[in-house]
Amino acid sequence: MTTRIQEVEDQTRELTVCLVGMPNSGKTTLMNAITGGNFKTANYPGVTVSLLRGKSKAEFGCTLNVVDLPGVHSPVAPSPEEELACRVIEGNHERVRPDAFVLVVDATQLERHLKFAGFVAKQGKAVVVALTMMDLLRQSDQSVDVEKLARALGVPVVPVDPRTGGGVPELVKTVHAFADAPPIGSALARLPDEPVSAFKLIRELLQRSHAVRRAGRLSVGMDSPTARIDRIVLHRYWGFPVFFVVLISLFAAIFWAAQPFMDLIDAGFSDAGDLLLRVLPDSVISRFLAQGIVGGIGAVAVFFPQIMILFFLMTLLEDSGYLARGATLVDRPLSYLGLHGRSFVPMLSGFACAIPAVLAARAIPARRERLLTIWIIPLMSCSARLPVYALLLSALLPAGSAWKQGLSLAAIYVGSLLIASLTAGLASRLVFDYRKPSLLAMELPVYRSPRWKPILRMTWARGSSYLRRAGVPIMTVSACLWLLSNFAFSSQSIVTPAKMETSVAAQLGHKMEPALRPMGVDWRVGVGLISAFAAREVFVSSMAIVFHVDGDDDQTAQAGLLEQMRTATFPGTSQLIFTPSSIFGLIVFFFFSLQCFSTVAVVRRETNSWRLAGLQLAFYTGVGYILAVASVQILRALGVA
Repeated sequence: MTTRIQEVEDQTRELTVCLVGMPNSGKTTLMNAITGGNFKTANYPGVTVSLLRGKSKAEFGCTLNVVDLPGVHSPVAPSPEEELACRVIEGNHERVRPDAFVLVVDATQLERHLKFAGFVAKQGKAVVVALTMMDLLRQSDQSVDVEKLARALGVPVVPVDPRTGGGVPELVKTVHAFADAPPIGSALARLPDEPVSAFKLIRELLQRSHAVRRAGRLSVGMDSPTARIDRIVLHRYWGFPVFFVVLISLFAAIFWAAQPFMDLIDAGFSDAGDLLLRVLPDSVISRFLAQGIVGGIGAVAVFFPQIMILFFLMTLLEDSGYLARGATLVDRPLSYLGLHGRSFVPMLSGFACAIPAVLAARAIPARRERLLTIWIIPLMSCSARLPVYALLLSALLPAGSAWKQGLSLAAIYVGSLLIASLTAGLASRLVFDYRKPSLLAMELPVYRSPRWKPILRMTWARGSSYLRRAGVPIMTVSACLWLLSNFAFSSQSIVTPAKMETSVAAQLGHKMEPALRPMGVDWRVGVGLISAFAAREVFVSSMAIVFHVDGDDDQTAQAGLLEQMRTATFPGTSQLIFTPSSIFGLIVFFFFSLQCFSTVAVVRRETNSWRLAGLQLAFYTGVGYILAVASVQILRALGVA
């Protein structure tokens, strides 16, 4: 074997190699080790699932084009991820044509992981088995004789440690050496398609070959560290308290830890816009560049810390082995709502921002449950709503009643979770073709110490993918809304620069006024509602502009805005605009409505469907409006002004 490997080291042929295997076998970590983290996500027309693609490191010699396929339990694919992987393996994908496969196998679970190998070996392509988790075998005083295993299977076998890079150069050389040697007639190619029969045959084959020595107990035995930890985290009574502590910590990190970085990014883009205005001559173009383009980019970048923290913590929990336990715990209660155990992470992160929440829903295997999770995410009260709630609660409740405002804010957040649960239960039965929830089939890997370098690489890959996928739509929407707020149609139907009060957005506000009056507000609030579609927190600054509020800092500006809101009246009358009923109606509207084109763009990207994204926008905004009007009219009928 060594002579043959050396003979091909100087060849320059670039092979396309697909990493295949079951979930939690170490594929993505191996992808990191082969490419040095230099990979990118690839999306193809008609496919909503991402593939990781990259080239092997130069130090390995001849270049390999490496594709990391989603984990597969069985050729009978129940999820879009597994369906895509099977299409690539069978050679039915339009853009990915594999020359060879690296079958990534957990050495501690050979029987289960190798039962899928027959499907791969029958495709007529070269197959190399990469054995991972070898360190866990040593911890339990077990061993695998690689040479005996290779002879028994009829394909090359290479032990690797993707977390440290051990064995990876040998794996790359072996792939090049055997690229033209498909395992025709090997034991793997003769495995039956039926999983149980394949499992039994693999067990018999391993027993006859004496390739596996089991001198000690398995590392997942009753007295192993993993078993001892699981007796607590999966305990009937203690499991959920531990789970909620983990969730609260995750939520706190996304919500608060990102805030200093978000403020820094926001200040940086604000300073960059001010610098452009000072350097360039005063003109519409300079203001568009500074406020529309730079501001639009800033609207994308400001969410980046939350994205990175979310993906970092999710990768950390996944790498440590706890994420699978959390999904197992909540699967049963969520299944009553038609959701999946893995829905809890997107729902939780939705309290910080709907964009990373939608992206986090990729982890849900079944398409129906993934779409249902995405459907209810807008009901989670994201951090962008917080400035709006703070303003409206300050206007609604008397000064000095901070505890009432805090209690009201807590009620809003708890209410969003309850309403989302109710909506999921109803939607799963009325809209999403209710049926018995899909079975949660997950590996419960052993607990392992995190390897920070691969975790950071994967975090960056996922976070940068968000910027590439969502950045352009968000920036485009922000720039268009700036144009609507700064230009107007003159009497000759010519577009001219204009102030906010006479802009196209204001004209739209006036057009909307008949629909706004039942909510108890006028066109000025309508301008704020239109601008809030770029980002909900923009509502506060838009209100300050249309009500001509000035201030040296945010605190004085908000105080001035509150004073204006308390005295604002409908034009030509003494009727107040902001009364308890109308303010409560606005809170209801923001609670339900999907006023975030950024989220709409990301939902469209993730579902590959404008229909679903548009229906979600229309449904929640319509429900928000109807319930806001109903709230105002009922309160007025009860004598609340």
